[in-house]
Amino acid sequence: MGVGVLSTERTRWEEPGKKLYSVEATSYALLALLVLKDFDFVRPVATWLNEQRYYGGGYGSTQATFMVFQALAQYQKDVPDHKDLNLEVSIELPSRNSLIKHTILWESASLLRSEETKKNEDFVVTAKGKGQGTLSVVTMYHAKLKSKHTCKKFDLRVDIRRAPEDVKRPQEALNTMILDICTKYLGDQDATMSILDISMMTGFSPDTGDLDLLSNGVDRYISKYELNKAFSNKNTLIIYLDKISHDQEDCLTFKVHQYFNVGLIQPGSVKVYSYYNLDENCIRFYHPDKEDGLLSKLCHKDMCRCAEENCFMHPMDEKITLDERLDKACEPGVDYVYKTRLLKKELSEDFDDYVMVVEQIIKSGSDEVQVGQERRFISHIKCREALKLQEGKHYLMWGMSADLWGEKPNISYIIGKDTWLEQWPEADECQDEENEKLCQDLANFTENMVVFGCPN
Repeated sequence: MGVGVLSTERTRWEEPGKKLYSVEATSYALLALLVLKDFDFVRPVATWLNEQRYYGGGYGSTQATFMVFQALAQYQKDVPDHKDLNLEVSIELPSRNSLIKHTILWESASLLRSEETKKNEDFVVTAKGKGQGTLSVVTMYHAKLKSKHTCKKFDLRVDIRRAPEDVKRPQEALNTMILDICTKYLGDQDATMSILDISMMTGFSPDTGDLDLLSNGVDRYISKYELNKAFSNKNTLIIYLDKISHDQEDCLTFKVHQYFNVGLIQPGSVKVYSYYNLDENCIRFYHPDKEDGLLSKLCHKDMCRCAEENCFMHPMDEKITLDERLDKACEPGVDYVYKTRLLKKELSEDFDDYVMVVEQIIKSGSDEVQVGQERRFISHIKCREALKLQEGKHYLMWGMSADLWGEKPNISYIIGKDTWLEQWPEADECQDEENEKLCQDLANFTENMVVFGCPN
């Protein structure tokens, strides 16, 4: 049992490190004060409870939300002086030409009103009249995911592996894998009432037969489970656990079935957290082909994009005709065609920067680059061996407009699956008989593109 203390402002009961306990205990305290008809003291308590609400109206758990609603409903019923509520509220947002106005009366006080702006700028809220209200401001932003996730009070290990060929699976399942989840509480005693929030990989669903055995079998590993189907075709599985051991791992294993194919399987995730303290949690990602469950990505400053594509490098010894080269360079979406020279390579643990000098603009693109200027071509580290680009060597390159990154004049280029990258033999190498035809084809290709361009 935890030990709580009354806050110095005398507005709440505090359970250190356990917000949901504090919310529940304060709700009970508010109900007790209402029974005593101590109306002068209850207002700041009710205000504090309102301020703990999460965006969307909940309080972090079903139990806490129920207790708060019960206490605040009783407060609305018993306290007489707030029935004269009459507020005129106006909001001035940077994206709106006119004021947003709301009238809050006793009859509509419980109605939640919301507004949204895309601009991260100051706004002005003005209220006049009689009564009090609560204003909540929520900011949504996207941040790069840390490669190592900090866990609080829980250890979590997640593995996904292919199921044996003879495993029992639904007739319509295309593939079956086995998900292993092991977790341990890092406190001094077992964690009570904990939850596993499991996001399925794209196209996968859990085996409900396995889940039924885990919840209804002799050992009864889990209390119950809920399966929710999202519009994004990614299932979410919620598993309720009565306890998680603090001295050994508790493990669950069940099958997941793939019911449809997708071009790119998005990773799944597992989050374990305490029902009564949401700050005690741990998250792990999983994916059949990624050790840490995370997709490969390219990042430049604070911008990232997915890099789950094949690497392309046209081999010098693979024969291609002039017409084939012209057809590919003129395919829809191709933005530029350059002859470049690799000036230097800047290699990192995640991606490689290839600084190229544009020596000839065979086809102009969106980038207003001039001959002799440098441009950065970015590739994921997994393509390093496939590309094997050499400093000082020349390359024929073209790519799609979707692979241009950044804003003028600081545009970078992504080397992706649609990028054509072909080594252009040096002048002395073109004297060799084995390279003579290739050099002539590249010269003819350049002349055709520069003089005639691509057919409309």
